[in-house]
Amino acid sequence: MFLSNFSVRNPVISNMFMMGIIAVGLLAFFKLPKEAISEFSLNWAFIITRFSGVSPEEIEKLITIPIEDEIADVERIESISSTSSEGLSFVSVKFETMSDDNFDKVFQDLKDEVDKVKEIPADADDPEVIDFSTYDFIPMINVVLSGDISEREMKKLAEDLKDDIQDIKDISGVELAGVRERQIWVEVDPERLNSFDLSLNQVTQALGTYNYNVPGGSIQMGRAEYLVRTMGEFTSLDEIKKVIVRTNNLGGYVRVSDFAEVQDAFEERKILSRLDGKPSVTLSVTKKPKGNSIKLIDQIKEIVKEYRAKLPSSVKITLTTDSSIEIKNTLSKLQANAWMGMILLLTILYLFLGWRNALFAALAIPVVFLATFFFMWKTGRSLNGNSLFGLVLVLGMLVDDSIVIIENCYRYIQKGIPRIKAVMRGTAEVASPVIAFTATTIAAFLPLMLLPGIVGKFMRIIPIVVSLALVACLFEAFLILPSHMAEWGRQEKETKRKSWKIMTAIRTVYIKFLHQALNKRYLVVAGIVVLLLICASLVPLIGVEMFADEDIPTFMVWVTVPSGTNLDATDRVISQIERKALELPKKEVKSVVANTGLMQTDTDWYHRTSVGQVIVDLVEQKYRKRTVDEIMTDLRERCKDVTGIQTIQFAKINTGPPTYKSVEVKVKGKDLDELQEVAELIKDELMNTEGVYDITDDWMEGSREFKIDVKPDKASLLGLDVFQVAATVRAAFEGIIATQYREADEEVDVVVKFKEGARESLSDVANMKIANPMGDLIPLKDIADFKIDTSLAEIKRFERERAITISAEIDKKITSSDKVNRMLVTKFTDLEKRYPGYKLDFGGEFQEFKEVFADIGELFLIGIFIMYTILAA
Repeated sequence: MFLSNFSVRNPVISNMFMMGIIAVGLLAFFKLPKEAISEFSLNWAFIITRFSGVSPEEIEKLITIPIEDEIADVERIESISSTSSEGLSFVSVKFETMSDDNFDKVFQDLKDEVDKVKEIPADADDPEVIDFSTYDFIPMINVVLSGDISEREMKKLAEDLKDDIQDIKDISGVELAGVRERQIWVEVDPERLNSFDLSLNQVTQALGTYNYNVPGGSIQMGRAEYLVRTMGEFTSLDEIKKVIVRTNNLGGYVRVSDFAEVQDAFEERKILSRLDGKPSVTLSVTKKPKGNSIKLIDQIKEIVKEYRAKLPSSVKITLTTDSSIEIKNTLSKLQANAWMGMILLLTILYLFLGWRNALFAALAIPVVFLATFFFMWKTGRSLNGNSLFGLVLVLGMLVDDSIVIIENCYRYIQKGIPRIKAVMRGTAEVASPVIAFTATTIAAFLPLMLLPGIVGKFMRIIPIVVSLALVACLFEAFLILPSHMAEWGRQEKETKRKSWKIMTAIRTVYIKFLHQALNKRYLVVAGIVVLLLICASLVPLIGVEMFADEDIPTFMVWVTVPSGTNLDATDRVISQIERKALELPKKEVKSVVANTGLMQTDTDWYHRTSVGQVIVDLVEQKYRKRTVDEIMTDLRERCKDVTGIQTIQFAKINTGPPTYKSVEVKVKGKDLDELQEVAELIKDELMNTEGVYDITDDWMEGSREFKIDVKPDKASLLGLDVFQVAATVRAAFEGIIATQYREADEEVDVVVKFKEGARESLSDVANMKIANPMGDLIPLKDIADFKIDTSLAEIKRFERERAITISAEIDKKITSSDKVNRMLVTKFTDLEKRYPGYKLDFGGEFQEFKEVFADIGELFLIGIFIMYTILAA
């Protein structure tokens, strides 16, 4: 063979080639990004449209449905789901599996279709279309500030730390949570405002009119030129207080200070955040695709160390959800497995081939690994759990080519043939079977690249790494190994090959069984087929997991309380769970983060006063005796006596790609009441199923609301309409931005609203006065009726129909996702007869399992066909 002959005749070039591989491989190893999971595009797109103050029903009718109808004909859409909540339409579009280039094209088509939507109201914001990838999935690390300092000091400290972290190369972004934006509040006393016959609109206009610096050109005076500017921009809060809202012919005037208090404050608190029971601010750090997580986190830790040295003792900086810990653990485990495999290989090779030949064969492992690292680096891959798993998987195969070649060459050397001639002849004889072996192995793995969906993209790196390593192994076997054997091998005289007695016995028994198998080959083949069928039938009994759980030292507790509960009342419930978590053994718990008003589940982020979460960060597994599951079970038992909870879920960090719950069923139909009824039937069935827990649905009642029903006839007689009434009520109770106050490089909103004591009760709404175009103040109760009702929090849709999703987790020791879902399919086969127009859509792990395993069967057949084609050739 040309390559092996060239290698034998040019050992210096072969060794230089090997040294080059080692050099660039080591460089690549240190340059390769190191991550917990592979990074890839999810082929998801989000369409976000904001329309402040509009109810979920109106959002669905005016924005969500028109967008869904317009984008429905975009090619290669797999599913469309949406959420319409107060002031927000969120449409999620999942595309079929495709290349990144093709996704870019269909993503542009999606944006073009969204731009065509005509029905969106003019007052709504323009729809924002964004794509979503694993880069956005989980922060690399969270930096949490906590302590007993003022909110203003905490905000300043957090912003300084954010700026320093963002200056690190390859940091993509730093999101701040737990801080409020600064605002200037103009809190109006409605009684004093009415006494001056003024309206909120007049106050807002006056503030905006006075707050200007306007350039007026320039003037020439002799040899000098002067710029002309009219100065009116606010430079202090006192200037805001002195703004004149009205004057009269007698020289009288009304200033803002006559009816309002002006204060430097923060926006209304919507989320409460604590670390170990103290107020906190969280900085969530994400990286760019090429960034090395371990190095970046080390740099962040250095910055944190510098801050800790200069901070007062009352302030603490804690690092949570540190992904570098898990990355290092994964890398060390897989590296340990690789070293153990290499040692075992060397031992076995030494016993059968001698130490010299064992070293020749074992040298393939580091050379091939380093060559693979180089290829991965140049093709934009990263070193993560999956790629290292691929390398460990192929570890034993890396020496197969070398062993075959060494054994054949050694056979000729033992016959007394000169080394060079023996190596050239021995390598040439086995070249074809060695190439065929490598090609058939690649053919078995490579079709896995075609697996569809998120699972396919997540696992794609494994067949790529295996194939790259096998190709590198083939080159090493023909270009490097022959020169080493010819150059450094030991020449032996012709001798009869020695054999151990045990090997002779094994060989005798093997030959006997081989003869019998060949004589009864049809029976043997039939037996193998039967054995395969038996193994396949055992799969449902064993159970199937898309991705096995790992002991990631973090878990979440997601909590909801009855709708309409205010933030403080919800926080009292979250505080109880937080205290229970802090009562866990201190040697197991590193930190406890509590968020009230925010719940970040695997599928949605909820911003509502009636939700909250507790994130428990544990010490590493080697420092504790109990597993994450055992600690979660302990906390679940401790929380049973917590009052005020509507639903509570315990969830571990997902170690694979973004996937679904073990059980996930969508009920689709038109009427929300009937959807709820069917959802309750499914939940009842799951509650009576052994091994099923954390049963929830995504239906949420909204808050109690005070509805203002404007009487059109009376309102128009007094010169008012619904829009004027709604705008005034919103300004009074929510606040309206009148202008911006500039201080250095900071722009602060100036917000006008009623003072706190005038926006606490329903009578404050009914008694407020609305100014008509003539300047008359009309009591709201004269032109409107009032009633208390319960609003919808949000409306979910799937495949352009209203839907409620029921989800649950399972105890894998008792049952499986497949069993539970099949049970539900059987129980609700007659659903459409009982509820015409309503149907179930099974998703979650069950659907992923069906899709992936159906495709694996097809890919298995493709692999078999390619393998037989190679062997036939």
